[in-house]
Amino acid sequence: MHKLAWLYGGAEGDLIWFDDSGLTLSGMALIGLLDDLGIDSGAVSEPGSDDVQLIDRLYSKALLDLLERIKFVKDRGIGDEGIKLLEAINNAELSAYIASILPSYNEVLRIRRMIRVYKTQLDMDWPSVTRVNFKLGQSSQQVQRLRWMLTVLGDLENSELTRYREAIYDPMVIQGIKSFQRRHGLTANGELDAPTVQALNISPKRRVIQMQQNLWRWIMLPSSPPPKYIKINIPNYSLELFVLGELDLSMKVIVGKPSSPTPVLLTRVTRMTINPYWTPPTSIIRSELLPLNSREPGYLNHKGFELHPVAKKDNPVVKLINIAPRQLAELLKEYRLVQAPGKDNALGKLRFTIPNTESIYLHDTPQKKLFAGNDLALSHGCIRLEKAVALFEYILSTQDNAEEIRRALGQPNTRYVSLSNAIPIFITYQTAWVDSRGKLQLRPDIYHLDREI
Repeated sequence: MHKLAWLYGGAEGDLIWFDDSGLTLSGMALIGLLDDLGIDSGAVSEPGSDDVQLIDRLYSKALLDLLERIKFVKDRGIGDEGIKLLEAINNAELSAYIASILPSYNEVLRIRRMIRVYKTQLDMDWPSVTRVNFKLGQSSQQVQRLRWMLTVLGDLENSELTRYREAIYDPMVIQGIKSFQRRHGLTANGELDAPTVQALNISPKRRVIQMQQNLWRWIMLPSSPPPKYIKINIPNYSLELFVLGELDLSMKVIVGKPSSPTPVLLTRVTRMTINPYWTPPTSIIRSELLPLNSREPGYLNHKGFELHPVAKKDNPVVKLINIAPRQLAELLKEYRLVQAPGKDNALGKLRFTIPNTESIYLHDTPQKKLFAGNDLALSHGCIRLEKAVALFEYILSTQDNAEEIRRALGQPNTRYVSLSNAIPIFITYQTAWVDSRGKLQLRPDIYHLDREI
């Protein structure tokens, strides 16, 4: 309680959130923020005269607790924030301070609005459906229920139908199911399959909690968007590049499997490598490459792998053409297994360096056909790019010697390009967000992180 006493000791007046007319605008802003984040403030907008000081202090304590949680999540000093808060109170700038707690991204405003829509309009007992293979023209009470659910969720337009027609399975219902499936990152087949039924049966109340969990994740990001930045959303398997708030480039990405998840990171693209070598980690060598080479002798040689000396740099590179699989494990005590640049290189033509402590980077891939699938959690943690050359070209356009570097892309030699202007990159984990059309988008929680918040 000493922080609370410090706050009121420095404030000009006994009350921070109330005045003679009741709850102030800044008080309403605080309650709205806490409510959107799922924090119970014990909100009472019109307390009795005997309670007003107690309620005022409860609101202040809730705010201080929130700042402590932000400090824990973002490692931001509570001392500085406490001073800023006190200055805002005494300078009548409290509403602006409350507004500044969450980062100023359009997506933050949109998801806060959607949380409130769901709380006010969808606070209801939610029905359930079961998996059924309906045929066109079939009549069922479940179709009527399904039609109502899709309409309430915004996937079907509200239409005046008779009770009889509401129960008929028609193309309108199929289109509604497809809209729902697209918003949830599911295969848009228009069928009431198991994943669709599971998603339909999640109540709007549970979706509110999910949106609140994702709102918390925005706190990790910088307070305002940089002029240029890259945002990767792991559950959506997407990369987006923004310039002055506008989307300039987008593509699919392949991220880590649940057993080797891609971490959330705030870092920068600092270097590009053209025609990179790939040095696989020991775990991949032991679990995948050596067993594969034993089953298919010559596989590693065919894919362009070779042995590079570890300690004695004057030792020559050893080709694998005459190395038997049983010899390879012994040679790896003195050599590193490295894949040379080429059409089979696992990193493709390009690698993008992003400083971090977990050896994560972005790279091209020769396996473009994988991007056609729905489940793109396939890697060992690094991020494979659907359009690596497009990202390369954009970054190149910001560099001075662009044409010279571009020519290197068509050459076989490895070239390293340090960026004069590093580009911020946010690798995020958003399972719920509201798109620019105002549609709530939801994605499977592939790493089960929503359960941990």
